[in-house]
Amino acid sequence: MVLLDLVKVDLKKWLWIISIPTLVVLLGLGYFQVGEPAGFSAICGTVLLTLTLLPSMFMRLGFFKENPYLRWLLKYRKDLGIAAGTWLLTHGLVSGLFFLKRDQSILDQLLEPALQPVWIMIPILALMLITSNKASERKLGRQWKNLHSLVWLLPGLMIYHGNLSIATFEKEDFAPAAFILAIIGLLSIYEFIKTRSYKRALLFLIGFISTMVLWFVNNPG
Repeated sequence: MVLLDLVKVDLKKWLWIISIPTLVVLLGLGYFQVGEPAGFSAICGTVLLTLTLLPSMFMRLGFFKENPYLRWLLKYRKDLGIAAGTWLLTHGLVSGLFFLKRDQSILDQLLEPALQPVWIMIPILALMLITSNKASERKLGRQWKNLHSLVWLLPGLMIYHGNLSIATFEKEDFAPAAFILAIIGLLSIYEFIKTRSYKRALLFLIGFISTMVLWFVNNPG
């Protein structure tokens, strides 16, 4: 019964009832450098991004087309996307407060290899958030969808950033969220193979190739 009632929940309302106070607390933890606010915000943002992208991808591929929970998520796709962008941008701020040394140049630290993808990801996320409204949809017309397709650049960059950051700042080996992001990337390639719809696969590959360029620039030997 609980699962059946789930599809009746107003997800938009609960997203923000839960997110706003949680994000405020995470910012406080980041400022006072307590707990693990960076990792928590990264995982939550990644999960929200996955819930934004996968339902529509499954529908396009013909998977679970009659599943009521998938259709329920699809109805809230835009709201989930806005929440994902908000969580991921807050993750960037929380991580900066938590990890960046306040007695050193912030710019120099932001040029560290693990943080270089941020210079690409933050403008994309910010641009999508700013234009996630009906006024922007009307003004941009057909270009609105092209603009928001840039979200497919993110998974490859996020895998690179997440794994390098966790190794650099937390001295661990692997970011668990990379599994989720890799699934998104592989599905986008499968979608291309099956439907010859190239946009998502191409953007994912551009993001992935960008990480390879960054890797070779930072490790020329």
